[in-house]
Amino acid sequence: MRKRVAFNLNPTGPRADSGFTLVELLVVIGVISLLVSLLLPALGKAKQGANRAFCLNNLRTMQMAQLQYANDNRGYLVQAGLSHQGVALEAGVAWINTLQRYYRGSNVESDTLANPSISVRCPSDVSPHWVDGVPVPQTNPPSFRRTSYGINIFLDREMCPWGPRQSLDAPAGGWYAKITRVRKPSSTIQFVEMAYNGPFAAADHPHVENWAGSNPAIVAATMLEIHSHGGPRRSRESISNYGFLDGHAESLRFSEVFRDLTKFNRFDPALAN
Repeated sequence: MRKRVAFNLNPTGPRADSGFTLVELLVVIGVISLLVSLLLPALGKAKQGANRAFCLNNLRTMQMAQLQYANDNRGYLVQAGLSHQGVALEAGVAWINTLQRYYRGSNVESDTLANPSISVRCPSDVSPHWVDGVPVPQTNPPSFRRTSYGINIFLDREMCPWGPRQSLDAPAGGWYAKITRVRKPSSTIQFVEMAYNGPFAAADHPHVENWAGSNPAIVAATMLEIHSHGGPRRSRESISNYGFLDGHAESLRFSEVFRDLTKFNRFDPALAN
Protein backbone atom coordinates (compact mmCIF):
# COMPACT_ATOMS: atom_id res chain seq x y z
CA MET A 1 0.00 0.00 0.00
CA ARG A 2 1.46 3.36 -1.02
CA LYS A 3 2.07 6.10 1.54
CA ARG A 4 0.33 9.38 0.84
CA VAL A 5 2.53 12.53 0.92
CA ALA A 6 0.79 15.73 1.92
CA PHE A 7 1.92 19.10 0.54
CA ASN A 8 1.14 22.38 2.34
CA LEU A 9 0.19 24.81 -0.42
CA ASN A 10 -0.88 27.57 2.00
CA PRO A 11 1.98 30.14 2.10
CA THR A 12 0.63 31.53 5.39
CA GLY A 13 0.47 28.19 7.14
CA PRO A 14 3.13 26.63 9.37
CA ARG A 15 6.57 26.07 7.84
CA ALA A 16 8.45 22.81 7.95
CA ASP A 17 11.70 24.60 8.94
CA SER A 18 12.52 27.21 11.62
CA GLY A 19 14.90 29.43 9.58
CA PHE A 20 14.62 33.18 8.89
CA THR A 21 13.10 34.52 5.73
CA LEU A 22 15.04 37.18 3.82
CA VAL A 23 12.64 39.86 5.02
CA GLU A 24 13.12 38.85 8.66
CA LEU A 25 16.91 38.83 8.26
CA LEU A 26 16.86 42.33 6.78
CA VAL A 27 14.69 43.55 9.66
CA VAL A 28 17.17 42.14 12.22
CA ILE A 29 20.10 43.75 10.41
CA GLY A 30 18.23 47.05 10.31
CA VAL A 31 17.51 46.94 14.05
CA ILE A 32 21.18 46.14 14.83
CA SER A 33 22.35 48.99 12.58
CA LEU A 34 19.97 51.37 14.32
CA LEU A 35 21.22 50.34 17.75
CA VAL A 36 24.84 50.76 16.66
CA SER A 37 24.12 54.21 15.23
CA LEU A 38 22.55 55.20 18.56
CA LEU A 39 25.34 53.74 20.71
CA LEU A 40 28.39 54.98 18.80
CA PRO A 41 27.91 58.70 19.62
CA ALA A 42 27.36 57.81 23.26
CA LEU A 43 30.50 55.67 23.32
CA GLY A 44 32.43 58.45 21.57
CA LYS A 45 31.30 60.98 24.17
CA ALA A 46 32.20 58.60 26.98
CA LYS A 47 35.71 58.12 25.58
CA GLN A 48 36.12 61.87 25.08
CA GLY A 49 35.03 62.46 28.67
CA ALA A 50 37.46 59.84 29.98
CA ASN A 51 40.33 61.36 27.97
CA ARG A 52 39.48 64.83 29.27
CA ALA A 53 39.50 63.59 32.87
CA PHE A 54 42.79 61.75 32.39
CA CYS A 55 44.36 64.85 30.84
CA LEU A 56 43.14 67.01 33.74
CA ASN A 57 44.82 64.60 36.13
CA ASN A 58 48.06 64.92 34.12
CA LEU A 59 47.90 68.69 34.42
CA ARG A 60 47.20 68.60 38.14
CA THR A 61 50.17 66.27 38.62
CA MET A 62 52.46 68.66 36.76
CA GLN A 63 51.10 71.70 38.58
CA MET A 64 51.77 70.05 41.94
CA ALA A 65 55.26 69.15 40.74
CA GLN A 66 55.75 72.82 39.84
CA LEU A 67 54.73 73.89 43.35
CA GLN A 68 57.25 71.46 44.84
CA TYR A 69 59.91 72.76 42.46
CA ALA A 70 59.20 76.36 43.48
CA ASN A 71 59.35 75.40 47.14
CA ASP A 72 62.82 73.89 46.64
CA ASN A 73 64.09 76.75 44.46
CA ARG A 74 63.32 79.94 46.38
CA GLY A 75 59.99 80.41 44.63
CA TYR A 76 61.35 80.33 41.07
CA LEU A 77 59.11 78.89 38.36
CA VAL A 78 60.10 76.33 35.73
CA GLN A 79 61.24 77.45 32.28
CA ALA A 80 60.68 76.53 28.64
CA GLY A 81 63.56 75.21 26.57
CA LEU A 82 62.30 73.15 23.61
CA SER A 83 62.69 75.04 20.35
CA HIS A 84 60.35 75.67 17.41
CA GLN A 85 60.91 76.77 13.81
CA GLY A 86 64.67 76.60 14.24
CA VAL A 87 64.74 78.96 17.24
CA ALA A 88 67.72 77.99 19.39
CA LEU A 89 66.79 77.37 23.02
CA GLU A 90 68.40 75.52 25.92
CA ALA A 91 66.72 72.15 26.30
CA GLY A 92 68.52 71.51 29.58
CA VAL A 93 66.38 74.10 31.40
CA ALA A 94 63.11 72.89 29.86
CA TRP A 95 60.46 71.97 32.44
CA ILE A 96 60.10 68.51 30.87
CA ASN A 97 63.58 67.84 32.29
CA THR A 98 63.72 69.92 35.47
CA LEU A 99 60.39 68.65 36.80
CA GLN A 100 61.17 64.95 36.35
CA ARG A 101 62.48 64.40 39.86
CA TYR A 102 59.17 65.76 41.20
CA TYR A 103 56.66 63.87 39.08
CA ARG A 104 58.61 60.62 38.80
CA GLY A 105 56.81 59.45 41.93
CA SER A 106 53.50 59.75 40.04
CA ASN A 107 54.23 56.86 37.65
CA VAL A 108 56.09 59.05 35.17
CA GLU A 109 58.66 57.30 33.01
CA SER A 110 62.20 58.51 33.57
CA ASP A 111 62.93 58.58 29.83
CA THR A 112 60.19 60.80 28.41
CA LEU A 113 61.77 60.97 24.97
CA ALA A 114 61.88 57.24 24.29
CA ASN A 115 58.77 56.36 26.30
CA PRO A 116 56.41 59.33 26.66
CA SER A 117 54.37 58.50 29.74
CA ILE A 118 50.71 59.15 30.32
CA SER A 119 51.62 61.97 32.67
CA VAL A 120 53.26 64.01 29.92
CA ARG A 121 51.02 62.82 27.08
CA CYS A 122 47.32 63.53 26.79
CA PRO A 123 45.37 60.37 25.81
CA SER A 124 43.65 62.43 23.08
CA ASP A 125 47.01 63.39 21.57
CA VAL A 126 47.17 61.84 18.08
CA SER A 127 50.13 63.88 16.86
CA PRO A 128 52.18 62.11 14.14
CA HIS A 129 55.38 63.68 15.51
CA TRP A 130 56.13 61.45 18.49
CA VAL A 131 59.49 59.67 18.42
CA ASP A 132 58.05 56.67 16.55
CA GLY A 133 56.52 58.94 13.88
CA VAL A 134 57.78 61.68 11.57
CA PRO A 135 59.86 64.75 12.55
CA VAL A 136 58.16 68.10 13.08
CA PRO A 137 58.29 70.25 9.90
CA GLN A 138 60.83 73.09 9.75
CA THR A 139 63.09 71.59 12.43
CA ASN A 140 66.83 71.17 11.88
CA PRO A 141 68.12 68.91 13.26
CA PRO A 142 64.88 66.94 13.05
CA SER A 143 62.85 67.26 16.27
CA PHE A 144 60.15 65.05 17.75
CA ARG A 145 57.34 65.66 20.18
CA ARG A 146 58.30 65.00 23.81
CA THR A 147 55.14 66.07 25.57
CA SER A 148 51.56 67.11 24.90
CA TYR A 149 51.97 70.11 27.16
CA GLY A 150 53.69 73.48 27.33
CA ILE A 151 54.00 76.38 29.76
CA ASN A 152 52.75 79.94 29.67
CA ILE A 153 55.52 82.14 28.27
CA PHE A 154 54.49 85.00 30.59
CA LEU A 155 55.79 82.92 33.49
CA ASP A 156 59.18 82.22 31.89
CA ARG A 157 61.98 84.26 33.46
CA GLU A 158 63.80 84.65 30.12
CA MET A 159 60.99 84.89 27.57
CA CYS A 160 58.28 86.92 29.32
CA PRO A 161 56.96 89.26 26.59
CA TRP A 162 56.73 92.30 28.86
CA GLY A 163 59.57 93.68 30.98
CA PRO A 164 63.36 93.29 30.94
CA ARG A 165 64.75 89.87 30.05
CA GLN A 166 67.92 89.92 32.14
CA SER A 167 67.14 92.01 35.23
CA LEU A 168 65.97 90.53 38.54
CA ASP A 169 64.22 93.82 39.35
CA ALA A 170 60.94 93.24 37.60
CA PRO A 171 58.72 96.27 36.97
CA ALA A 172 55.17 96.32 38.35
CA GLY A 173 53.06 93.84 36.40
CA GLY A 174 55.98 92.37 34.48
CA TRP A 175 58.55 89.55 34.39
CA TYR A 176 57.21 86.92 36.77
CA ALA A 177 60.23 84.83 37.67
CA LYS A 178 58.86 83.76 41.05
CA ILE A 179 55.46 82.50 42.13
CA THR A 180 55.37 85.18 44.82
CA ARG A 181 55.24 87.84 42.10
CA VAL A 182 51.98 86.48 40.70
CA ARG A 183 49.01 88.31 42.20
CA LYS A 184 46.37 85.62 41.59
CA PRO A 185 47.87 82.14 41.03
CA SER A 186 44.39 80.57 40.97
CA SER A 187 43.46 82.67 37.91
CA THR A 188 46.82 82.51 36.09
CA ILE A 189 47.35 79.75 33.52
CA GLN A 190 50.65 77.91 33.51
CA PHE A 191 50.26 74.60 31.63
CA VAL A 192 48.56 74.28 28.24
CA GLU A 193 48.10 71.65 25.51
CA MET A 194 50.44 72.18 22.57
CA ALA A 195 49.31 71.83 18.92
CA TYR A 196 49.46 68.30 17.50
CA ASN A 197 50.77 69.50 14.12
CA GLY A 198 52.76 72.42 12.74
CA PRO A 199 56.02 74.06 13.85
CA PHE A 200 54.99 74.22 17.53
CA ALA A 201 54.37 70.47 17.82
CA ALA A 202 57.82 69.92 19.39
CA ALA A 203 57.88 73.15 21.42
CA ASP A 204 57.11 73.45 25.13
CA HIS A 205 55.60 76.96 25.06
CA PRO A 206 53.32 79.14 22.89
CA HIS A 207 53.90 82.82 22.05
CA VAL A 208 50.78 84.37 23.53
CA GLU A 209 52.02 87.88 22.71
CA ASN A 210 51.29 87.12 19.03
CA TRP A 211 47.59 86.36 19.54
CA ALA A 212 46.37 89.63 18.09
CA GLY A 213 43.64 90.47 15.57
CA SER A 214 39.87 90.17 15.50
CA ASN A 215 39.89 86.40 15.98
CA PRO A 216 42.88 85.42 18.17
CA ALA A 217 41.68 81.80 18.33
CA ILE A 218 42.87 81.28 14.75
CA VAL A 219 46.43 82.29 15.66
CA ALA A 220 46.35 80.46 19.01
CA ALA A 221 45.29 77.25 17.24
CA THR A 222 48.61 77.18 15.33
CA MET A 223 50.42 76.88 18.67
CA LEU A 224 47.92 75.17 20.98
CA GLU A 225 45.41 72.35 20.49
CA ILE A 226 42.60 74.60 21.67
CA HIS A 227 39.90 72.08 20.64
CA SER A 228 41.51 68.93 22.05
CA HIS A 229 38.46 68.19 24.21
CA GLY A 230 35.53 69.50 22.19
CA GLY A 231 34.09 72.41 20.27
CA PRO A 232 35.03 73.78 16.83
CA ARG A 233 38.64 73.59 15.68
CA ARG A 234 39.65 77.25 15.68
CA SER A 235 36.98 79.12 17.56
CA ARG A 236 36.19 81.04 20.72
CA GLU A 237 34.11 77.97 21.61
CA SER A 238 36.99 75.49 21.28
CA ILE A 239 37.49 73.46 24.48
CA SER A 240 40.84 72.44 25.96
CA ASN A 241 42.35 71.73 29.37
CA TYR A 242 44.38 74.34 31.25
CA GLY A 243 46.51 74.06 34.38
CA PHE A 244 46.65 76.95 36.84
CA LEU A 245 49.53 78.12 38.97
CA ASP A 246 47.80 77.28 42.26
CA GLY A 247 47.68 73.57 41.31
CA HIS A 248 44.19 73.08 39.86
CA ALA A 249 43.15 72.34 36.25
CA GLU A 250 39.98 73.04 34.26
CA SER A 251 38.33 72.29 30.92
CA LEU A 252 37.55 75.71 29.44
CA ARG A 253 36.46 77.38 26.22
CA PHE A 254 39.08 79.54 24.57
CA SER A 255 36.91 82.61 25.22
CA GLU A 256 37.16 81.83 28.95
CA VAL A 257 40.96 82.12 28.96
CA PHE A 258 41.69 84.71 26.27
CA ARG A 259 39.75 87.40 24.41
CA ASP A 260 42.15 90.29 24.03
CA LEU A 261 45.88 90.68 24.60
CA THR A 262 45.55 93.69 26.89
CA LYS A 263 42.02 93.35 28.33
CA PHE A 264 41.03 89.72 29.00
CA ASN A 265 44.10 87.50 29.07
CA ARG A 266 44.50 84.85 31.79
CA PHE A 267 48.05 84.16 30.61
CA ASP A 268 49.23 87.64 31.62
CA PRO A 269 49.33 87.67 35.45
CA ALA A 270 48.58 91.40 35.45
CA LEU A 271 45.19 90.72 33.79
CA ALA A 272 44.27 87.36 35.31
CA ASN A 273 41.20 87.71 37.55
